[in-house]
Amino acid sequence: MNPATAPAGAPTKRSAALLFRRLREGFTRIDERNGARIRIEDLALAGGYFILFWLLDAVHLTAFGDVKVAALASAWPAVAVLGCVGVVFRRTAPTAMAWMCGIAAAGLLFAGHAGGFLLVFEFFFSLVLFGKPRASQLASRAAWVLTVLLIVAAYGYSRAVDLAVVAGFFAVLTLLTPVEWAGNLRKANQLADSESARADAVEDAAQQRSLADRNAHELALEHERQHLARELHDVISARLSAIALQSGAAVHAQDSPLSGGGAVTVLHQIREESVAGLNELNTMIRLLHTGTQPESTGLVGDLPGLLGRYRATGTEFDYENSLPDAGSDLPVPLQSAIYRITSEALANAAKHAPGQPVEVTLTHAATKAHGLAPQRPGVELHLCVRSALLTELPSGVLGTGTGIPSMHFRAAHVGGTLSAAPHGMNWIVSLQIPLPASDKRDVIESGDQLSKRHTA
Repeated sequence: MNPATAPAGAPTKRSAALLFRRLREGFTRIDERNGARIRIEDLALAGGYFILFWLLDAVHLTAFGDVKVAALASAWPAVAVLGCVGVVFRRTAPTAMAWMCGIAAAGLLFAGHAGGFLLVFEFFFSLVLFGKPRASQLASRAAWVLTVLLIVAAYGYSRAVDLAVVAGFFAVLTLLTPVEWAGNLRKANQLADSESARADAVEDAAQQRSLADRNAHELALEHERQHLARELHDVISARLSAIALQSGAAVHAQDSPLSGGGAVTVLHQIREESVAGLNELNTMIRLLHTGTQPESTGLVGDLPGLLGRYRATGTEFDYENSLPDAGSDLPVPLQSAIYRITSEALANAAKHAPGQPVEVTLTHAATKAHGLAPQRPGVELHLCVRSALLTELPSGVLGTGTGIPSMHFRAAHVGGTLSAAPHGMNWIVSLQIPLPASDKRDVIESGDQLSKRHTA
């Protein structure tokens, strides 16, 4: 339909339809959940309003003197009930409250009932305090606009200043006072909610910090337990394995007709291993009491003695150490890692392949530069422990499953890489460790000198 040819009553009908649609939307927000959240004080307030309406009607206090609509004047109780119902939903459904209180206030004012001013007061107070932010702002602005319009209309209608002053007094009392009062309460509620949210956030942050500290403490305890398990395995287990092997060799030596002093020698070695194991156990006990980390035991120079203890059990060893000064100039943590890994590899070889020959080599090699950028060649230290790989394991061989992971940990701790895997008919433990800068220079110079000697 063309707007130019539309009937004159069309805009009025559209406005009425929009009004009823908004009214319906406001009432549809009143559901069972809103009803369950109604407070007792709102019910008491609605009842108090209705009693006050009866008192105002009993004393014949009218709104505008004799100006009233007769049909509404006789039905004011029903209109008042509508307004009181709206007061009940002031918190749970502010939009529905605004429609009901607004209609009831207009009905009471046109009925000449002074209770309409009370509902106007409640309309603006509840809408500003409990309505949505946009509705609250619109109600505040509307109160100021209506105040100015009432004063201007009263003066324009009567041309009397006293009537304009009275109109302004009622406007301030029923429009501006509830708006300012409710606005201050809304700001106070928002501030309280903000402080409550801030307190909750602080409490949550404290709980998160406490949880993080507890997790860090548990992680530290787990690391400490792993460290103690690794030390116990690498130290005590290796000593006990050597004692078991040496005691077995002593038994066989005693049964042999050529026992002689061999059994005595083995028993001396068993005693040395026992005393050394007890000393290391006492060291770990002191660590648990004091919390101080002791110096790492076991150096590269101790490897011949370690091999000698296993050689006394009848195992054949082929040991080669081509490091400059036999690796005695290497840092102590690096030497300790080499010793521990070698000790664990020998214990595994003696356990899984008893009596089979073992080859231990400790060498160094230059690494080639990779990439397009010029780089100085580095030096890596190589440790290789090669033992036989039996098709069937000896009976009664049990392990804790921590040996190989412990070797990997010690290799990673000094910046190296380790592999422990079968290769053909052998089991090979291979360790590569890049040497520190100062040690690289020493090894390179020593390697050059050895090359010159061989060339000469």
